[in-house]
Amino acid sequence: MYGQDAVYTGCGGTIPFMGMLGERFPRTQFFITGVLGPHSNAHGPNEFLDIEYAKKLTACVSLVLADHARTLG
Repeated sequence: MYGQDAVYTGCGGTIPFMGMLGERFPRTQFFITGVLGPHSNAHGPNEFLDIEYAKKLTACVSLVLADHARTLG
């Protein structure tokens, strides 16, 4: 409505890009993550990153990679 403050929103290109990669490489597994926090605007004004959440996500990704490496050996 008129007279309201502006609302910011982000729109990334990763999701459509991953769809195209999936079509091109159908036997490939992809591991996609994100670390946006409350009140975030992806790739926009005042983009927010919750550091504690990012640390936890990094630990999870490292566990996934370590488990995958064990399956290869």
